[in-house]
Amino acid sequence: MDVAQVFILVSVVVIIGFIGNYFFRKTGIPDILILILLGALVGPVLNLVERSALVSVAPIFAALAVAVILFDGGLNLNLYLVLKESPRAIVLAFLGFLLSMIVTSLFTHFVLGWDILQGLLLGSIIGGTSSAIVIPLMNRVNVSHKASTLLSLESTFTDAICIVFAIAFLQFFTTSPAENGFNIIVRGIASGFSIGIVIGFVSGIVWLKVLSSFTDEPYEDILTLCIALLLFGLSEQVGGNGAISALVFGLILGNGVKISETLYISQPIEASRIMKRFHSEISFIIRTFFFTYMGAIFFFYDLRLILIGVALSLIFFLVRYVAVWITTIKEPILEIDRNLMAIMIPRGLAAAVLSQLIITSGISNAGLFQDIVFTVIISTVIICTLGVYLIKESYKKVGEKQIDRPKVQA
Repeated sequence: MDVAQVFILVSVVVIIGFIGNYFFRKTGIPDILILILLGALVGPVLNLVERSALVSVAPIFAALAVAVILFDGGLNLNLYLVLKESPRAIVLAFLGFLLSMIVTSLFTHFVLGWDILQGLLLGSIIGGTSSAIVIPLMNRVNVSHKASTLLSLESTFTDAICIVFAIAFLQFFTTSPAENGFNIIVRGIASGFSIGIVIGFVSGIVWLKVLSSFTDEPYEDILTLCIALLLFGLSEQVGGNGAISALVFGLILGNGVKISETLYISQPIEASRIMKRFHSEISFIIRTFFFTYMGAIFFFYDLRLILIGVALSLIFFLVRYVAVWITTIKEPILEIDRNLMAIMIPRGLAAAVLSQLIITSGISNAGLFQDIVFTVIISTVIICTLGVYLIKESYKKVGEKQIDRPKVQA
């Protein structure tokens, strides 16, 4: 492709990404499907881009997507809302994730003949819901404030949980077999969380102090993004998890005033509305290109794997209903919205990113991971979309009153 064609293609992708996002907010139909179809059109269908060239940059693009999107998520997450109003979100996040991971392992073991640990690796990739889909949907559905907050926070947590667990399992497969496998996994998870949290937290506090000294300085927003990427790289270099560092760094900046007051830091400051908007737009660009990129490098060729992905998606719905039922016991407000909470099973960005890391890892069956993951992403998004539509219609028929609740920021 020449320069003019590249400019045209890039512009078309961004424009369609914007239209898809607008369409999502108006109709509730996730733009992920549109972006993946667009990628398939410019890739396997029209061959406008060379698939082999795109595959070679997968690890870098995947890591960039994780760092930017989790940093943006941290900026817009209210830390005190998590601690004060939604303790159940952590329970639902871990319970739903662990149950999904276990059933995936058992399913692949008995149906595909995989090793249990390989199944757990796949389950860790597709075990969590996608905040990029759940949070906007919550702003479109007549649901209680408590349920909306719970689901939004849960989906944010599982993005990070998936990444930490998947990388820990991946370390097990790529480490010397002489070491104890269980210890590798536990140590990987523990070190990933602890080192990532410490680096993100300390750096966030330091950067709050730095920002207070040159408030309104031009380019501070892009400089802050570079610091987030720097922390991601440094954390990975010292054995931590870069995704957690980026998330915690954003969380500290987004809640800077209250954290500064708690730690008795003078001149409290936090991420401004302009900074949040800037990073939200950067996240939108990365997210748009990533899912288009996924569609361009992916193509279905094995009907059996497609059926397996669809079957797993249906199992996830059943497993999630169990997790939701347990989490909402003796909570009348949440019990009303159990059906809506159970249908919130869409997989998205984290699963897509992690599938690319597996492809480049060299482990056995790595090629099968991508097909199953993408089938699960597409089928869970479709199930969620149809489920939300049916539940909204049922609310209308029974005359559910409007519930006054603040919108959750995507």
